[in-house]
Amino acid sequence: MKFTILFLLLFTYSSLISQNETNLWYFGEKSGMGFVFDGETQVKYDGEMIAKDACVTISNRKGELLFYSNGINIWNKNHNIMINGVLVDPISTGGVLNPNISPDVLFNIIIVPLIKTKNIYYVFTTSSYFGLRYSIIDMNLNNGLGKVIEKNISLLEGDGVGKLSAVHNNDGESIWLMTTKKNINNEYTSFYAFNIIPDGRIESPVITDGLFYNGVQEGAMKFSPDGKKIACANYREQELSNHLAVFDFNSINGTVSNKRNLLTSLSFFEVVSVNGLEFSNDSNFLYATLIRQGMFNENTANFQPDSVRKNLLYQYDLSNANPLENAIVLHEETNNLSAGALQLANNGKIYRALSINLNEGTEYLGEIVKPNNYGVSSNYIHNSINLLPNKSRLGLPSFIQSYFRTRILGENGCVGIPLSFEVDTYSNIESISWDFDDGNTSNDILPDHVYTKEGMYNIVANIRINGRYIKVNKRVNISQVPNLKEDQQLIQCDDDADGISTFNLFNIRDNITKPELNEDLFFYESKRDRDLDINRIAEPDIYVNKRPNQVIFITAVNEKGCFDVCSFKLNTVKTNLGEISEVSACGFLEAGTDDLVGLFSLGFEKDFIRSKLNLANTDIIRYFPSFNDAQITENEIASRFYTSKASEIWVRVDKSDLSCSGIVPLTLIVNRLPIIDLEDTYVICEDSLVKISGNSINNRFEWIDSNDNIVSTDKDFYTSIPDTYTHIAYNLNNNGLECSNSKTFSVVKSEALIFDKIETIVEGGKNSVKVSIVGNEDYQYSINGISFVGTSNKHTFYNVPSGINTIYVKDSTPCNKITKKQIFILGYPKFFTPNNDGINDLWEVRGIDETQYRLIKINIFNRYGKFITALNSDRNFTWDGTINGEKLPSNDYWFTIELIKYDKSILKKNGHFSLIR
Repeated sequence: MKFTILFLLLFTYSSLISQNETNLWYFGEKSGMGFVFDGETQVKYDGEMIAKDACVTISNRKGELLFYSNGINIWNKNHNIMINGVLVDPISTGGVLNPNISPDVLFNIIIVPLIKTKNIYYVFTTSSYFGLRYSIIDMNLNNGLGKVIEKNISLLEGDGVGKLSAVHNNDGESIWLMTTKKNINNEYTSFYAFNIIPDGRIESPVITDGLFYNGVQEGAMKFSPDGKKIACANYREQELSNHLAVFDFNSINGTVSNKRNLLTSLSFFEVVSVNGLEFSNDSNFLYATLIRQGMFNENTANFQPDSVRKNLLYQYDLSNANPLENAIVLHEETNNLSAGALQLANNGKIYRALSINLNEGTEYLGEIVKPNNYGVSSNYIHNSINLLPNKSRLGLPSFIQSYFRTRILGENGCVGIPLSFEVDTYSNIESISWDFDDGNTSNDILPDHVYTKEGMYNIVANIRINGRYIKVNKRVNISQVPNLKEDQQLIQCDDDADGISTFNLFNIRDNITKPELNEDLFFYESKRDRDLDINRIAEPDIYVNKRPNQVIFITAVNEKGCFDVCSFKLNTVKTNLGEISEVSACGFLEAGTDDLVGLFSLGFEKDFIRSKLNLANTDIIRYFPSFNDAQITENEIASRFYTSKASEIWVRVDKSDLSCSGIVPLTLIVNRLPIIDLEDTYVICEDSLVKISGNSINNRFEWIDSNDNIVSTDKDFYTSIPDTYTHIAYNLNNNGLECSNSKTFSVVKSEALIFDKIETIVEGGKNSVKVSIVGNEDYQYSINGISFVGTSNKHTFYNVPSGINTIYVKDSTPCNKITKKQIFILGYPKFFTPNNDGINDLWEVRGIDETQYRLIKINIFNRYGKFITALNSDRNFTWDGTINGEKLPSNDYWFTIELIKYDKSILKKNGHFSLIR
């Protein structure tokens, strides 16, 4: 069967790789780690080496320590310096101090065993002064503690040699040793690949140039474990580009090609430098440690370094044609850490050196737990391995990268389904033995195995390559396949008995499997389509069968990717359940709308329907908003209480096996609300009763006070008590359902009408009056009772005549209270010009009604208070600016007015004016 459904297989554990030469690590400040086959990582405390950066460790085929080095000294397995193991004095040349050169700086170191010359090892180093050199160690000597028999043999002289990495040749025996070299322009543009023959011969280098590559000495270079790629980091502190590049490598002829630059920042003018590199053991992902150095100013081109640097860990997906599309920042932190080394271990994990600088380390390593996974699922753990009392520095041990290629290829699987297994390694497999952890074994190079029970299995393969054995293992999870029932049918109601209807094919789930398993179901119209996984039914939830009794073929896939197949029939039935009566509910306005809706207790209605249609207790009753929904059982109305406008819904009845027994309509009637047309507030006038009436169209009435006491059941409600009341009106509908409606309102006492303030304003000879009332009701105002205006507790009258005026105020309640107040507005000119031109020749007092007063006194004084004259009615209360026929000069004059009413009340006014000649 060809089945191409895509699903995610969950790996419970990465492949565990055991290339025993890499079992032990020594690095940093006397730090160490051990990797036990299929066991926990062990921190070791017996190391004697301090390695600021580059270092190496090598074990024998049994995983037992042989020696380790920082490129300056070599320590044996007893952690003593090996005989002749002082490789170089870092500040001299050949032991003779040379004051004309800078101290030699070690860049890289790596160990290559000679598999055809037993126990002979080459130790290669690159440094700033001596270039590429190697020393030869014979582990047959000194009772297995070894001896350096030749040291510092020059392979590529000069100070222009940079990076170093190694990987197996395609022949599986020879080793490619790769370094970089600079040109006359001080640019590292060339790759030198030395092929190291198993008998120890080193062939002339294969030189690759012309790749437009511009590198530096600082920064790691790593082969991918499969030997097909090589990555170069270039640690540049103040440059925007050429920080990271990936190339293709030909492990047959040693050539480098196809350069791809990888960006380290997507921000313009940002400098992010790379130092550490490592590949996942499946060679699909590249990891890098980086430091954000700072920014270039886009206007001045000046570089501004960061005061506190940000360190980062990136993942690049090299399986993508454009790795930048899937570049992920796995960790970022602003602190004083540097970009340390990354190194793949034989447990499939990648470890990260965490150090402040070359001379100051930390007590931790970071750990990428699942490097073969994309993104955050690779599971980076910062400060994962505690090395105390020792510390990490910038470097971790370097190894031949293809050591980490050896792994079992295989997926999690399903019970009863053959699984294919394979070991991927760097050389031809001479023989192999498999243990499948279920009592079965195999000696096939590419075995297929069938598990009969679900569970976790630890598969072990012991392979022989190049005359030596390597053991690898991998845990796989075997899951149970779905168990589908055959010979089931999906029965649908047919409204016209033609055998054709609309089916929701997913409804077969309850008949063929356990719904709680939540398996993915895929449907086909033929067995061939199912077996080839072609022409899936596109819309299984609204499928119209092509013919009566049609057979549908199905595949079910569980969450583990395991599947089973079966088929079932589509049948239809023509049924007549009968009719069911309508259901009524009292209406109410849906929140935020004007829609009248009702709340229907459909859950309780099922018992009535079951009785009415004479249904069995095992029959299943469900509600749907439309006939089509009822056919395909979509959008079920599952709530016991259903809010709806007046409408028609559909009742579907199924047998216990979910075969359709019938679909009938159910009418939902929403009864109208009883009408209530009350005001929000009613006012009690004085001590009288207020009358509040319910609508006569309603059948029953209740009036309830704020203490929930029913104070009346009459249509008309009378009260003199201020309070908050609720009126409930009831209406008995033709269907026998009594519905209610309610409204809450207030009864208040009318407020007394009290003047707060009356203010007269005279401007430009025109009078205005501002009136305010104590209270918060709506009031209307009138002057002299002519007409009423206004709707608030304030009002202003304009152009009010001088003299006596009466202000009237009445409230807007049914009480229609009115109050009034008389005001006197004194009218007089601010100046007069007695020059006989007919304009402002007289000063006069306006607005005095002589009939209102028994005595009127108006006296005029000069500015010094000397009496000048008195005005009376004979002179019409006017003055011409003379005394005894003598004209008075221009000046300011004062006046007093005293008005005595017949009731002996006195009104006094005073003021001043100007005489202008």
